[in-house]
Amino acid sequence: MDVIIIGNPWHFSADNPTGKHHIALELCAQGHRVLWINSAGMRNPSVGSDLDRNRIMEKIRLAFRGIMRIQERLWVISPLIIPLPTLGLARGINSVIYFLCAMATAARLGFRRPLLMSFFVMVPGVLKLWPWTSVYYLVDRWNAFSRYDSRVMSRMNRLSCINADCVIVSARHLFEDVKSFNPRTHLVSHGVDYEHFAAAVREKLLRPVDLPEGKVIGFFGLLSEWIDQDLLVRLARKVPAVHIVLIGKADVEVSKLKAETNIVILGAKQFSELPQYAAHFDVGIIPFVINDLTRAVNPIKLREMLAAGCPVVSTALPEVIGARDQVAMDAGSDGQVLGRRTGIWVAHNHEEFFAHTLYLLEHPVTLDERKAVSERMSSETWPGKVHEILRLSLRAESAKQ
Repeated sequence: MDVIIIGNPWHFSADNPTGKHHIALELCAQGHRVLWINSAGMRNPSVGSDLDRNRIMEKIRLAFRGIMRIQERLWVISPLIIPLPTLGLARGINSVIYFLCAMATAARLGFRRPLLMSFFVMVPGVLKLWPWTSVYYLVDRWNAFSRYDSRVMSRMNRLSCINADCVIVSARHLFEDVKSFNPRTHLVSHGVDYEHFAAAVREKLLRPVDLPEGKVIGFFGLLSEWIDQDLLVRLARKVPAVHIVLIGKADVEVSKLKAETNIVILGAKQFSELPQYAAHFDVGIIPFVINDLTRAVNPIKLREMLAAGCPVVSTALPEVIGARDQVAMDAGSDGQVLGRRTGIWVAHNHEEFFAHTLYLLEHPVTLDERKAVSERMSSETWPGKVHEILRLSLRAESAKQ
């Protein structure tokens, strides 16, 4: 099968792949050909922002490179578009640009009746124009981001659902949001590169040289608006002898975190290095605020840390609770017993978060427990998720004919 994916710029996350990157790579591994079309931003750029100007220049540079071959079955292209997503006229023109770019590039590569899979909410027109099967893949509650125009995002999300032949969502709350827009809406949770992360319990991985000595509470992922910085500061003061290590780049101000002597921000690391860090986390954490945005989030890092055998303390995200209950043997058990059975400790407030974390520091999980936690993730792989995505896409194709 030939597949065209519209997603965020490939190279921005190639070293630390998102779910959509994993899907593209797994499609290629299964013998399919993939054309990845780099999408634009979802907010108007700021004239005074050096970051925005640099990004525009980088996108122009990529556009002039034309079709880039990433590997044997994967190509990337960056069309030049109008970077004003809040203007209806600009969005309409951009949809035509994306459509023509997809059609022309697919023809040049010899693609036949390619499946279109759009992760980009701002181009419902492409889904409407597409002559073959189209899938809108929804992974976030776009109208809940503080930096985006909520009204525009809500409208684009609804139109994308309506115009697609099939809608796939990554979280139960997203399914409830959009199921009325399209009867062919399906929930497919995120997967995990299981073999990659399971190395943390199968091999004796060396402790990274920049990981502080002693006990470590660890997190990896983007440090963005959904991180509860107050929770992290309070936790740091509760455990002054323990280092809280945050791996990932920040797109928000983090000066209050840097002010705590036992909070260490290491910046972004290569995806290949993450199991080495997770293997030496005494506790993994998902310290997200609970709001409309995060209630619809399905954090890939949960399955990655679990696959590495790392016990996880998380705030009460619905998808984390669902993942815990899915593998729980006895949902009536108390938090500590349930946590040791599943590897997941859920905190409904800051005090519970502190209690669970302190418990794990004082009663660390054994290697055998880590291996059992890891093994439970062996059925949550990206190959399985891609098989399910293709099955739903083919069903939509049959219904369309």
